[in-house]
Amino acid sequence: MKTLSARPGNIPRARLFFLLAAWMLLGAGLADPVSAASTGSPSRRPLAPPRPAAPQQQPADAQLPGFGKFHVIRIDRDGITPREVRIERGSTVIWFNATPGYSSVIFNEGEALIRATQSPTLFFLAPDGTYVSAAFGPGAAASSAFTRAGNYSYFVTGLPLAEGNAFARVIVE
Repeated sequence: MKTLSARPGNIPRARLFFLLAAWMLLGAGLADPVSAASTGSPSRRPLAPPRPAAPQQQPADAQLPGFGKFHVIRIDRDGITPREVRIERGSTVIWFNATPGYSSVIFNEGEALIRATQSPTLFFLAPDGTYVSAAFGPGAAASSAFTRAGNYSYFVTGLPLAEGNAFARVIVE
């Protein structure tokens, strides 16, 4: 177990912390030099009236029917489960790697997916025009929210291609 010691470098940090904390706590009660000089005692500055709250604007995606919903796709030695997933616009798809090795999810329609997805985790547009996830290891995940309707086919690296278990698609309604 690591313990804190009173090393010379720790003491100035502690002093600085306490000075900043005291300044923040007492900052609202700083003396007004004009009234302190005229009355002989420090006076507190009046607190500013609270600002009216700005109207909250909802993001455009909040109106999507699938907003806040997610679907998990499992990648294991037998392939991808489910191989076809139907989701509502705004839903997030999470690919979970249950294999002992690294996997990547690769969509051929890179440019279309950049416009049709939001908040990707590990996904990027590759120089060859594919929309690809970085390789993620056992127990890790990649995800993306789909905001536009369409059929998006993909394949997963690290799985045998001959049996067709590495190919799947996301259908956004």
